Amino acid sequence: MAALLLVAAFLLVEVVAGLLAGSLALLADAAHMLTDAVALGLALLASAMAAQPPSGRWTFGFGRVEILAALANGIVLALVGAWIVYVAARRLISPQEVRGSIVLVVALLGIAVNLVAALLLAPASRRS
Repeated sequence: MAALLLVAAFLLVEVVAGLLAGSLALLADAAHMLTDAVALGLALLASAMAAQPPSGRWTFGFGRVEILAALANGIVLALVGAWIVYVAARRLISPQEVRGSIVLVVALLGIAVNLVAALLLAPASRRS
């Protein structure tokens, strides 16, 4: 949950900074952070559902929910990739000025946020 909150908070920072800087790179990374947040949220939901005991129509339980969560995340990633390609092609035709100093500062902060999120998630990777 802590990693999800951290990623979601930095996602907002990247969107604002990307718009201020005119940076497709920051906006693309913000979209990637959105997929990370969706994946973390779906993983939390799926793990909670998978822990439910079998009952009624769900005689085999909810173990497959984790697979559906992965599928949903893959679809979101594909949509984000298509959006990035579309906007990048438009920018090749009509380039915009980018404020590099904002991009650099936010990128460095992004490295720190991703490292902290990875450290938060690392212990769980050994259990699940």
